[in-house]
Amino acid sequence: MLCCPVCKSRDIFPVAGGYIGQVYLCKSCRYRGSFVLEVDDDAMEDEGKNEPEK
Repeated sequence: MLCCPVCKSRDIFPVAGGYIGQVYLCKSCRYRGSFVLEVDDDAMEDEGKNEPEK
């Protein structure tokens, strides 16, 4: 699963590719770039469990 490196949102999709390489756009924070995080679904669920409750 792909995640935004800025806001950790899963709402990220490719906008360009091919010769120049893959470029992604995050709908949440409007990040645009070629660097994205690729994580397992289990890792995303575990990350939320480690945060202290407010």
